[in-house]
Amino acid sequence: MKSLNAITLAVLAALPASALAQAQQQSKEDSRSNKVDETLVIQASPLNKTPLESAQPVNIISGDELKLKQAHSLGETLALEPGINNTHFATVAGSPIIRGLGGPRVKVTQNGLDTGDVSRGSPDHAVTTETSTAEQIEVLRGPATLLYGSGAIGGVVNVVDERIPSAPVYGLEGSVNVNYDSVNNGRGGSYDMTVGNGDWALYVDAHRRLSDNYDTPDFINDEGEVLDHVENSFVDSKGGTVGASYQFDNGYFGISYQGLYQEYGIPGHEHHHHDEAGQEEEPAHAEAAGPFADLEQKRWQIAGELRDPFSGFEVIEMRAALTDYQHSEIEGDTVGTQFKNQQKEVRLTARHAPIAGWSGAIGFQWDSADKTARGEEAFTPDAKRRSQGVFWVVEREIDNHHVDLGIRQERTDLSSTELALNTFNATSLSAGYMYHIDDASSFSVNLSHSERAPSATEVFSNGEHFATRTYELGTLYELHDEGNGEYHLHQENTDIKLETSNNIDVGYHFETDRVHVQANVFYNRVDDFIYERFTGINSTAIHTDEHHDEHAGEADHDHAHDGDGLMVVQFSQADVNLYGYELEADYRLTDAWSVHGFSDYTRAELRDGGDLPRIPAQRVGTEVRYQATHWDGAIGYTRYLTQDKIAANETETDGFGLLNAHASFYPNWLAQYGATVYLKGENLTNQLGRVHSSFLKDDAPMAGRNFKIGVSVTF
Repeated sequence: MKSLNAITLAVLAALPASALAQAQQQSKEDSRSNKVDETLVIQASPLNKTPLESAQPVNIISGDELKLKQAHSLGETLALEPGINNTHFATVAGSPIIRGLGGPRVKVTQNGLDTGDVSRGSPDHAVTTETSTAEQIEVLRGPATLLYGSGAIGGVVNVVDERIPSAPVYGLEGSVNVNYDSVNNGRGGSYDMTVGNGDWALYVDAHRRLSDNYDTPDFINDEGEVLDHVENSFVDSKGGTVGASYQFDNGYFGISYQGLYQEYGIPGHEHHHHDEAGQEEEPAHAEAAGPFADLEQKRWQIAGELRDPFSGFEVIEMRAALTDYQHSEIEGDTVGTQFKNQQKEVRLTARHAPIAGWSGAIGFQWDSADKTARGEEAFTPDAKRRSQGVFWVVEREIDNHHVDLGIRQERTDLSSTELALNTFNATSLSAGYMYHIDDASSFSVNLSHSERAPSATEVFSNGEHFATRTYELGTLYELHDEGNGEYHLHQENTDIKLETSNNIDVGYHFETDRVHVQANVFYNRVDDFIYERFTGINSTAIHTDEHHDEHAGEADHDHAHDGDGLMVVQFSQADVNLYGYELEADYRLTDAWSVHGFSDYTRAELRDGGDLPRIPAQRVGTEVRYQATHWDGAIGYTRYLTQDKIAANETETDGFGLLNAHASFYPNWLAQYGATVYLKGENLTNQLGRVHSSFLKDDAPMAGRNFKIGVSVTF
C-alpha cells in the first residue's frame, strides 16, 4: 500500500497552487449555495433514464444505504434486494443471482464494462468489483441483452464510480470510510479523493480489508463434525486506483489504472500436505486451514464523451478496458492451480436526434477474452472468445404513454485446444410500454426475446472441481452406461444450440407522500437452457478415452473425498419455464415512523417435468424505520422459506429467519464534514441459515450474530 500512498501525494502535488486557490474559492461558493438532490440516473442505459422512467425493473443503491449494505463480495452486498440472491461461497466469494439466474447469465460490469475476471465460471472465484469506493450500484432485473450482449440474458449489475471524472470538479472532494465486524474480526477502510480546477480532474482511491474465519451457530457439516465457525474463510484484500480526465467545451476524455490484490480461503477444500517425515505442514497463510486463492488484477480503462459532434447526433460516448487477471490456488507452499484471463473490450454509443419523434441510441461492442488454466484443477482447457455486437434502442413519449423498442445482433466465436472454432449468431429484441395512469401511478409491460451463446466452461469442462466438490462435464461430452456401474466418457462433436429466452415482465408503481408500492411479475420461457445437472454418478465410475486421460484426471489428489470420488455434474440443455414476482412497499405512519415490506419468489421448472437445481427460496421481509434530525434507524426480519422444489439428486433446504437492525448518526458538530456513524446488528438471534443456491450449503452456512460499526466522512 506504500505505493498507493505515494501516488496520492504525487497527485495532490501535481495540481498548481493557483489552480488549488481557484478551486477552493469555487468550493466555498458551492457550499453556501442551496443543494438540491438530483434524481439518480441509470448509467447502464444510454438514454439517461431514471428507474421510474424504465419499463424494465431497475434498483439503484447509493449513498448511506450503500455504505450500510456494503460487504466483501458483490453478491452479499446485494443479497437483500428484491429479486436478488447470492451464490454464497461462504463469505469469501459471492456473485449476484437475479430471478434464479446467475453465472454467465448475469453481466457484472464496472462503469459499463465487463469486470474481466473469471467469477462467471465458478462460485469460488471472486468478483473483482470494489463497492467500498462506488458511487452507486445498478441492478437491471430481467434480460438486458440489447445493451450488454448475450451474457446479460438474466440481468445486469453495474458498479458505478468516478475513477474517470466525467464532469468538472472544483476543489477537493472525496470520502473516508472505516468499519469493524465482530463475527470475523473484520477490519476495513477505504478512501476516494478527487481534485480539480474545472478543466483537469485527478482521482485516487484505495482500500484495505482483513477478516478471520467467520463464526456461525453450531452446525453439523457433511462429514458429521460439529462446528461453530467456517474454517478457511479468511479474507485479505487491498487495492487502489489512479485516474484523470480533461474537460473541454463539448466533452471530456480520461484514463484510469486499477490494481487489486486478494488472498482468501477456499472453504470445504481441505488438502493436507505432508513433509518427507509424514508430518502435516503448516499452511502458507497465517489463517489458512487449507488451500487459498491469491488473486491479482491489473486494469486500464479509458472513457470519453463528445457532445453535439455533428448534425443528427447529440452525444457520442466511448469506453474501453484492458484487463489482466490471474489467480492462483495455493496448497501448502505450492501453486496447485492457476487461472488467467486477458480481456479487452470497447463500447461505442451514439445518442441520435429524434427520428420521426423517436429518440434513441446506436452502439457497437467488441470484446476478446483469452482464458488459460494450469494445474490439478484445470477442469477446462485453454479457451478463446471473440464477440462483436451492434444494437439500436429507441423510445417515444405520446401523452401518457411511453414506448421502448430495441434490437441487437451479436456474433460470438468460441474455440479451445480441444475444439475448433464454433460460431454463434444471436439476435435479441425488446419492446417496452409504460402508461402513466395519473401523477401517482404507472403500469408497465416489457417483452424481450434474447439469445445466448454458451460459455467456455459450459462447453469444455472435463475434470475435478474440488471447490464445489464436483466432477464437471461440459456439453461437449457424453456419458455412456457400460453396465456394472461403469460409465464411458467420450467427446461428441455435436452442434450446441443457442439458449433462447422469451420473457414478459409486468409492473405496477404507486407513489405518494405516504405510500410507495412497486410490484413486478415475470414469466420467462427458455429453450435449450444450459444447467448443471446432478447425474447421481460418482467420478470413480468414469472411464475416459485414452487421449483425454491427461486432461480429465491426470493428478492423484490427497483430498478428503478422493476415496469416495466426486459427484458428477453435467452441463445439459433442456426447455424450462421460470416465473415469479417481486414486491416491495413502504407506508409512512408519521413524519418519523414508517413500515417497509418486501417479498420475492422464483419458480424454475423443466418443461418435461422436474425442477432446476439451486434455485433460491421464497422470501418475505418487513422492517420498521424511524427517522429524526440527527439519526435514523430500523429493525427488520426476513424469513427464508423452506426450499422443497428441488432437482433430482438435490436435497431440501430448511427455512430460517434473520433479525437485523441498524442505526445511523449524523453528529451536528461534524455536519460540515458530512460525517455518519453507523451501527448494525445482523442475525441478532444467531439463527442457522443454509443457502440453497450454494454448493457448500452444508459446510458453509451464513454468518452468525454480527455487530458492525463504521464511520463515513465525505468532504
